[in-house]
Amino acid sequence: MKKNFLYPSIAFLSSICSLHAQTPFNTIDSVNINKINAAVLVHGDMWWNPDPTDYQPKCIFPNGSKKHLNFTSALWMSGFDGTGQLHVAAQTYRINGNDFWPGPLNSSDTLTYATSAEWAKIWKVNRTDIQYFQSLVTHTTTNTPTEILRWPAKGNIYAQGNAGVSLTITGNMAPFVDVNSNGNYEPLLGEYPDVKGDQALWWAFSDNGPTHTQSNGKPLGVEIHAMSYAYNRGTLIDYVVYYEYTIINRSSNTYNSFRIGQWTDTEIGYYLDDYIGFDSTWRMGITYNGTNDDGGGAGHPTISYGVNPPQSAITMIVLPGDAGTSYVPAGSFVYHNNDNSIIGNPSVDSQYSNYMRAKLRNGTHFTNDFSGAGVPCKGFGSGADCNYVFTGDPSINTQWSMCSCNSNPGDLRPILSSNDFTLSAGGQVKVVFALIVADSAGGCGVANYNKIKVVADTAWKNYFNPPAPLPPNAITNLETPHLLHICPNPANTKLFIDATGSDTGKESITVYNALGQIINISLSRSGKRYEADITELPVGLYNILYRCRDAYTTAKFIKE
Repeated sequence: MKKNFLYPSIAFLSSICSLHAQTPFNTIDSVNINKINAAVLVHGDMWWNPDPTDYQPKCIFPNGSKKHLNFTSALWMSGFDGTGQLHVAAQTYRINGNDFWPGPLNSSDTLTYATSAEWAKIWKVNRTDIQYFQSLVTHTTTNTPTEILRWPAKGNIYAQGNAGVSLTITGNMAPFVDVNSNGNYEPLLGEYPDVKGDQALWWAFSDNGPTHTQSNGKPLGVEIHAMSYAYNRGTLIDYVVYYEYTIINRSSNTYNSFRIGQWTDTEIGYYLDDYIGFDSTWRMGITYNGTNDDGGGAGHPTISYGVNPPQSAITMIVLPGDAGTSYVPAGSFVYHNNDNSIIGNPSVDSQYSNYMRAKLRNGTHFTNDFSGAGVPCKGFGSGADCNYVFTGDPSINTQWSMCSCNSNPGDLRPILSSNDFTLSAGGQVKVVFALIVADSAGGCGVANYNKIKVVADTAWKNYFNPPAPLPPNAITNLETPHLLHICPNPANTKLFIDATGSDTGKESITVYNALGQIINISLSRSGKRYEADITELPVGLYNILYRCRDAYTTAKFIKE
């Protein structure tokens, strides 16, 4: 799909791209274990690929299709130092460069290009790799899965970054299970990454690197440790991807009125027929289709969903200020258009900050201009000041939604932000967002928020009460043992899988490659034996996940 972007002057763009030290890194990987395939990049942006050779959205639903929920998304932050000076860090399409760069800040609160190049890596771990690792009696450099061995944790002598470069890590970076409690990561002693979900990505980025030209403002001096993860359990949790950020203030500034937000270029399939809305209960910004036939007005391009499209949303699960079961409200939910109008693309630091504070580019507050069903409204112009736009359910004409306003669908970019808090010098905070999707939830005319709220509820409940990890040894964890016998192993053309405790109709087999990607293979069954045709599989190591009701067993095989 081709999108139209508003670019700065060619001379300025050429000047920033000509400097080697400003060349961004396009390292990309995806959480792709469940219904959603969602990519992240090492600069902190996600859901797209900026590489000109593969310039496509990378937030795919259903996984394996060519349809997508969003084009891109990125973290925004804004705060004021003790003198009242504004500091901003943000990303969009890298048109003006980058505010964020991969890697941690040094003792001078800066990040050099050389260090950034070393950290331009995303580490990916599958739960099945950890299970396999835990099943080993002894651990060596050859039998330890690569991502466990090279995990970028404090003290790991085997840690490796981009292009296999050795990393010396003296501070706390990637989390790990510290078996002997000495503070250092030692995988050959049985220590392993402390990640969530059935598959996880971990990476680090900072905002005081080689350039800070996206927002054209003063950097904050923050370092972000990020983890994205998901579950594959055959339930609604399969429609959720989590994003957990630990934000560390390495500067000497204490920031007041600090805000964190998630900016998104939303797209339910075709990009010119979207609506947005807000639900306060789940601190959730929602995207749905302006009609119930996505792409119908454009001849149904390949990426469109057609009739009864899905809905997607970002829900803020953890924010600074939350205490126990008391949750602070979201700070704001607004949007901007892809143009140079008063509600267009931000170009300087104050405009990024304004959008995070429910203001237009010029500092004017968003307003509730809803005056009744069928009357056009945009969220600015007349009415009382408001912090959230389009707060009603689209199925109720008396509530403020883009459906009830009869708004023109378009290419919208919403910003969902936290409320104000203080980020102390040397302090840190954690925020957790989740990307969720409700399948076949419908567009304007039939849409309501019932389905997306159920998935949001699932995302919240499973974050605070995570599903039990897939057992590292099914024999000792299940009431009814489920054993896998695989032969031959290694195999070349045929693989036979025997499972005990089978329950016809209640079981499944999933095959993953060494990168954690689901591999489609042909399976046939006779009794308790499965026969898999692996003729076309590339040579390598593969993981098998066998599930029967709520029981799980894992195994590995080698394709010769």
